[in-house]
Amino acid sequence: MWTFILLLFWGCRGICSYEIFTSTPPESSTQRCHGTCSYEIVTSTPPESTTQYGLLNLTVSAFDVDECADPRACPEHATCHNSPGSYYCVCNSGFVSSSGNTTFRGPGETCEDVNECANSTICPANATCTNTLDSYYCTCEQGFLSSTGETQFVGPGVECKDIDECSQSPLQCGLNSVCQNLPGRYECSCLPGFSSPTGNNWNSGNPGHFACTDVDECPDPRVCPEHATCHNSPGSYYCVCNSGFLSRNRSMSSQGLGETCEDVDECVDPRACPEHATCHNSPGSYYCACNPGFVSSSGNTTFRSLGETCEDVNECANSTICPANATCTNTLDSYYCTCKQGFLSSTGETQFVGPGVECKVVPFKCKEAVLPNNKQVRLCQEGAVVEPEYVSFCALMNTTFSILDDACENKATVVSLKNTAESVTSVLEQTSTWSNFTKEETSTLATVLLETVESTTLAAFLKSSENVSQSIQTEHLDINTQVINKECSEESTVFNLKAKGDEMKIWCSTIKESESTGTTGVAFVSFAGMESVLDESFFQDPRAPLGNSRRKLKMNSRIAGGIMTGKKKDGFSNPVIYTLENTEPKQKSEDPICVSWTTDAKGGRWTPSGCEILEASETHTVCSCNRMANLAIIMASRELTMDFSLYIISHVGMIISLVCLVLAIATFLLCRSIRNHNTYLHLHLCVCLFLAKMLFLTGVDKTDNQTGCAIIAGFLHYLFLACFFWMLVEAVMLFLMVRNLKVVNYFSSRNIKMTYLCVFGYGLPAVVVAVSAGVQPQGYGMYDRCWLNTEAGFIWSFLGPVCTIIVINSILFTLTLRSLRQKLSSVNAEVSTLKNTRLLTFKAFAQLFILGSSWVLGIFQIGPMASIMAYLFTIINSLQGAFIFLIHCLLNRQVREDYRRWITRKTTPRSQSQTSGVILTSFSSTSNMG
Repeated sequence: MWTFILLLFWGCRGICSYEIFTSTPPESSTQRCHGTCSYEIVTSTPPESTTQYGLLNLTVSAFDVDECADPRACPEHATCHNSPGSYYCVCNSGFVSSSGNTTFRGPGETCEDVNECANSTICPANATCTNTLDSYYCTCEQGFLSSTGETQFVGPGVECKDIDECSQSPLQCGLNSVCQNLPGRYECSCLPGFSSPTGNNWNSGNPGHFACTDVDECPDPRVCPEHATCHNSPGSYYCVCNSGFLSRNRSMSSQGLGETCEDVDECVDPRACPEHATCHNSPGSYYCACNPGFVSSSGNTTFRSLGETCEDVNECANSTICPANATCTNTLDSYYCTCKQGFLSSTGETQFVGPGVECKVVPFKCKEAVLPNNKQVRLCQEGAVVEPEYVSFCALMNTTFSILDDACENKATVVSLKNTAESVTSVLEQTSTWSNFTKEETSTLATVLLETVESTTLAAFLKSSENVSQSIQTEHLDINTQVINKECSEESTVFNLKAKGDEMKIWCSTIKESESTGTTGVAFVSFAGMESVLDESFFQDPRAPLGNSRRKLKMNSRIAGGIMTGKKKDGFSNPVIYTLENTEPKQKSEDPICVSWTTDAKGGRWTPSGCEILEASETHTVCSCNRMANLAIIMASRELTMDFSLYIISHVGMIISLVCLVLAIATFLLCRSIRNHNTYLHLHLCVCLFLAKMLFLTGVDKTDNQTGCAIIAGFLHYLFLACFFWMLVEAVMLFLMVRNLKVVNYFSSRNIKMTYLCVFGYGLPAVVVAVSAGVQPQGYGMYDRCWLNTEAGFIWSFLGPVCTIIVINSILFTLTLRSLRQKLSSVNAEVSTLKNTRLLTFKAFAQLFILGSSWVLGIFQIGPMASIMAYLFTIINSLQGAFIFLIHCLLNRQVREDYRRWITRKTTPRSQSQTSGVILTSFSSTSNMG
């Protein structure tokens, strides 16, 4: 700046006077002036020297004046600020100049206080703003406290929070009250049962003093129910039921409306009245009255004395209380009448009470038994014209009816079981002629014959010359009867009846349930030869057809039946146990079915309802039935008979697969152009699959020797597991090579040793088989095939690993296809020439079968799709070897060239064979889709 001033006055003449204001004195100048120039420099520091510059004399003689030293320079509440050669004033914080200017100078200006409270938002909610000189402050309203805890505060960020007076100590509202906190205040209310002279919802702003005093609710007669007394208590009350009454909640005290005092039923206590007396409750009390048939020891009709007793009245002392031909029996509190032997009460009851009942002679009419009311029965009715084709049938039918008539006519003749058995035997001897009858005629005749034997046996119990047990044996019919007198004093007593090697076991509790009148008896009959006509054709197996298989049925016992006097009923508490002798030894492949004969509109049929198998041995079968029945044993073979078409498909498919597997094994061993580590994987899979299918085809049905069959099943278990483990290896290697498509020979590049893979492919199946054989050695070999036992869950030692591998292979194959789709879009142009989409799709689909995923079809061989799934499963899995040969050999370009060279005996340049192979090596090394 100093230099600038010197240049300004360059070339001055004469004497010049300049005032220069600067903050520092000049130090030098190069300007020379002619004449005398006088410069007066006003500076903030006193001059130290005068420097002569030629003709220029610089004299520093003045400095800046601080006007702010004068307190009158600025008005009150303002601050003075000095400046070079001047000054200015600024109002203090909280004040503003009267002119509105931020800075000012000169008299007349004043600084006036700013009212910050004019801004309604300067203080928070629930706070009051107070203006002060140069500032302000906020104060929380009553009942609120600042978040900082200060009484007066300034600035944002502070809130006025409500004070919870109800949590303060001592209590604001006092005892027996409830305090409710409200914004800035609180309210007091008395608890139920208390009141305050100032009323509820009292707050500190209301006049008076809040205090809660107890309310006596008892003067109100409505507070307690009838038959109760009210008792006041602090803040509440309670009701107590009067003597002889009890509240509904079974407590001695109750409170509030809705409760009632109910009369105490003293009769609930069994000790209130003596034995054989009835207790009668009354309001607040009770009384006793002896039951009918008893009288009190005091002779009073009603009493309440603990010393009273009720004694039995002997009604039989009155000789007219029972009718003629009846016997009176006195019982405790009553009696009963029983008609004498040969008489039956007019009501049909065995024991009866009261007048109006008579004992009449028993008119036994066994022809009232339920017989088929169908066309065949009506054909042979007496007086009807019989057509020639029904003559033989009606002859046997009428013979049977005559047996029934002789035994059941209402006359005093004695029924002889021996004569009945001989007559029935004459009918059974003609069973050879039954083959000429229709199925409906046969079932009708059999029903009539079975009912005839039952009815005549029952008639023999009532019209026998001697009331004793009998045992009748003939060539075709055995009858064993047991008359029950006093043997059933205990319900646990058991009767065993035998006939022709069969046996029936029945309990006394079951016999009593029949409610027999007159003579009580049971009988067991066994027919010989009748099973040949009422064979398994009269039984519809509810479990057949099962999927695409059916069970073979055969009758394997005599027909036997149980007979019991009394009412026929189902659902005995203790079932009747039948032990029937097998006509042929039971085979391991057979399941017995206990069937009973049921009459229907067509005559009758065998049904499994009502009976179940308890035990089955080679010689006998034990059945449990909940009713008396005619029954037999039908054997059902567990052998599943495969449809002939499936049998042909499976065997033809396996033969084709075996041939293809032999060709594939030879190709992998002899074709050098494709020989690599991946080929060895295919080779191991083909060998395992070839051995498994060959052993299955030749040895699965060799069940003659159980040990040999078990060994075959063990080898099949091992070989099929090995196949699946090698399928898993193939799936893993396919996935890894497609994921690393740029690596031409991924197997070799990763140095994966074949030894490790062999340990996995052959070792793990061996471990599974060894563990399975150790845990359940009897699981190998079945009665009909040399395979794993399917009944004890042992089959899961095969299905478990197989299902796991199928799931893993399916996941890996899905990931492989996804990765392959991405890779093929980015590989070189030569690979992109694969335009045959149909061929690729077919190969991918076939690869899914090679990896074993098609075995999942075996799981869905149930329901309506069972037949379709069975055919798909059989076709696909029997041709697995053909798929391997097709994909890995026939559709491989290098293999086809080698086949062509072997057939034509021509050589192909090595470079040519490698050109097409290298392009798709990574893709076709496992799937061979090149």
